[in-house]
Amino acid sequence: MTTTTARIRLDPWAAEYEGAIQIGNGDEGLEPPRVDIRVESTAWGAIRPPVGPFAGRLAFVDGVRRIEHRLLVEDGEGTVFGLLGSYGVGAAVVDAAARVAHETVGRVAVTGAGLRLPAFAASIGGVRAGVLFDPVSEPENTPAAPVEGLQKAMRASEAGLAERLAAEVDVVFLDGPLTFVTAAARGPVVGFVKRLMRTYLDPAASVLLPRLGVGERTPLFLVEAAREPRYSWYLRIGTGRAIDSALTGIVRLECRSGSGLEAARDLADLSARGLPRFASSAARDPRAPQNLLPIGALEARLKHLLGDHAVIRRAIEAHLHEEAVA
Repeated sequence: MTTTTARIRLDPWAAEYEGAIQIGNGDEGLEPPRVDIRVESTAWGAIRPPVGPFAGRLAFVDGVRRIEHRLLVEDGEGTVFGLLGSYGVGAAVVDAAARVAHETVGRVAVTGAGLRLPAFAASIGGVRAGVLFDPVSEPENTPAAPVEGLQKAMRASEAGLAERLAAEVDVVFLDGPLTFVTAAARGPVVGFVKRLMRTYLDPAASVLLPRLGVGERTPLFLVEAAREPRYSWYLRIGTGRAIDSALTGIVRLECRSGSGLEAARDLADLSARGLPRFASSAARDPRAPQNLLPIGALEARLKHLLGDHAVIRRAIEAHLHEEAVA
């Protein structure tokens, strides 16, 4: 059936990235989270926080990852999926100025089926262990399992850095949910989720999201997660073009519930007052406006630190060739 009333809108992110808005794509087979939308207010409507300071010193923590080579490991009569991957983690610290700090690079050899390889070393420039991949194992033996192992290694490193920085700055914004953050954090860590993956609100509450203005947020809602409840809220940090989705510029943030409702409200208001000034533009970032300017600069630095992809691939292939002909 053809209709002339349908309006086509674009996901504004460049095609090489996964879409910014994936609500409805990743929920199949998942039990919906239990959510209480009345923890802050019985009235569900847009909130624009009062004028106030942002933060004297804050940090944005993020990571990048790269698959250097996919592996098929012959184990007895079966084949195990694996990969050699690299990740970089760091922080963009903002006070009177902005700078990238605390950069680190990790490399892992991930295999499925519970198989754990020895550490994998490849020579570069005459250095025998120019790149060293530490072994990591995933229980499942699927093509996606090694990628998940690489992602977990990066996320765990990000969380560790966020926890350490929380004692040194006013607020840490961690790119992604707080899944790997523990009680060791001695200051506020806020998860900044720029890709809308899951449906946390019912349809009646969700209609508020496209109506939010820049700098407006939803009331707090409590996500009753299995490991630990979290306070969460949606915020519009920017707008897209007329042809973009109405949810362009909407992000979800979350914080641990252990510090209490008032502390969560303060963080939500602080994020609404300050984060829009860090929103990126489409001229500078293909994931605008959700990919914040400090995060974009940090990602560029971390990608550089991963090293030349072609050089590392050749070193891996040369190492495997030596083993094959030995």
